[in-house]
Amino acid sequence: MENWIVSAFSAGGFVGHLSYVLLIVSMMMRDISLLRLFVVASAIVGIAYDLVWLKNPVGVFWEALLLLVNLVQLLLIWRDNRKAKFSNEEAAFVSERLKGLAPSHARHLLDLGRWETLPAGSVLTTQGETPAFLTFIADGEATVEVDGKPAAYVAGGNYIGEMALVGEACASATVRLTKQARVWRLEFSKIDRLKKNSPTIANALQAGITDDMRRKILASNMSALKSPMR
Repeated sequence: MENWIVSAFSAGGFVGHLSYVLLIVSMMMRDISLLRLFVVASAIVGIAYDLVWLKNPVGVFWEALLLLVNLVQLLLIWRDNRKAKFSNEEAAFVSERLKGLAPSHARHLLDLGRWETLPAGSVLTTQGETPAFLTFIADGEATVEVDGKPAAYVAGGNYIGEMALVGEACASATVRLTKQARVWRLEFSKIDRLKKNSPTIANALQAGITDDMRRKILASNMSALKSPMR
């Protein structure tokens, strides 16, 4: 028992512990690149532990294989990120609404939707109906109508139809473009698939939508404060 305790707290024991600590930390990473980097670090420390202290060639082999697999995966991630290219409007959208998302993931999300130029008068959502698209107005203007009456104004840089993602299946207002607009649209059915198959991308999209909703609430509050009391 005493030898076991001495071994556990020896220099070699600490190196062995560090290998497992790094592996556990890797499982806590949400970013896949960080996860693999911690696994790589764990494998390197594990190789040193097996080679120097345990003199275990079998352990060295498996740790080296783990290291190789994750280095290859990191290389593929780096390649995919380098390949991802964005137009000016896409780059602005990614920097403002998809913060922290890897370029390859942002490219994948953008490709799921489509960019359109819509004429004035186009209806983005209809009150009482379930919207088919999540729409981001990159450039343009729209009015929000409740029961046929103008209730608010929406400028470029805002999402339309996002309430369908937080439990409200039917649109609470009709949103109509007042001038030609450049928009990015994504079917809600694709968002449901993203949640199941690509939670990292879905979470980044949701974070951008949440930030957009917060901005709308702040703008609405400021507008109410500026309005004269009746």
